[in-house]
Amino acid sequence: MRPLITRRTLIQVILLLVGLILLGYFIVTSGIIENHQLLTTVNISLLGVAFILSLGNILVKVYRWKYLSACYSQPISWKEASLVSISSLFFANITPGKIGDLYKAYFMKMRYGLNFLDGVSMIFYERFFELSILFVVATGIAFTQLQGITVIILEITFLLLIVGIFLYYKVDTFLRIVQKVLVKLPLPLQNEGLDLYIRKIPLFDILVVCLITLVSLVLEFIRLWVVVIAFGYLLNPFLISIYMSLAIIIGLVSQIPLGIGAMEGSLNHFITSMGVPSAVALAIVLVDRMISMYFALVLGLIFSKFSFDALQEV
Repeated sequence: MRPLITRRTLIQVILLLVGLILLGYFIVTSGIIENHQLLTTVNISLLGVAFILSLGNILVKVYRWKYLSACYSQPISWKEASLVSISSLFFANITPGKIGDLYKAYFMKMRYGLNFLDGVSMIFYERFFELSILFVVATGIAFTQLQGITVIILEITFLLLIVGIFLYYKVDTFLRIVQKVLVKLPLPLQNEGLDLYIRKIPLFDILVVCLITLVSLVLEFIRLWVVVIAFGYLLNPFLISIYMSLAIIIGLVSQIPLGIGAMEGSLNHFITSMGVPSAVALAIVLVDRMISMYFALVLGLIFSKFSFDALQEV
């Protein structure tokens, strides 16, 4: 009999609770509760612009998956690309380390019969370039205030990138070793034909995926900058981009679903260091997260229902 709560689920719940406690702490100590009226002074028109930028970012991610699918000889429509990409925004963000993003590989296998490892490869290109660009932008902190914790975060990120590059070039060797072991075992896979192989796309397509990812992140940086302006502060957009990149990386390293608490707290600290009152800084962060990550989470939950229906049609 399977346990009602698995160890993985328990860890996920604990991490989420830790994140919520952190977020609650930052809300209480920031003074935003006593100064809640500052939310009524925000420029609604600019928030509308920020929301459009958030939608544009989602659209770019949909196009990236559509492009990658074509690279792997499995072209799909905008509708199908939207189903799988937006659905994954829910599964990825409710799981530690965004492991739920593997839903995209599962969807492509079940819907189109695409090799699961090909789907994993597509996800790898997405995540690798996102992390690479964030790291490059975040290194700009060296020209502002290089503190101990930021050095540690950048070192961890750099190490992950090195490991990712190494695995990318050596993964075929590892898979051949695994395959030699598996073929000797009495597994059901024997009857289906076991073929562990990672397909890599041409350099031109790699550069295009990198460019699409860059556009996606630039839209995120601009959105936060617009939200800051909506609260009446004109801050350096390049510094905002650096701090946002660091906050995203901190959220990823924390392994907390949504990076909740870790990302809000770190970004609040960075914006406060730019001369913005703590209550206003946290309001900026919460509003930005509301129209980006939390909105994407709800949208992903809705789309996941349609993607399940699409899988049932197969």
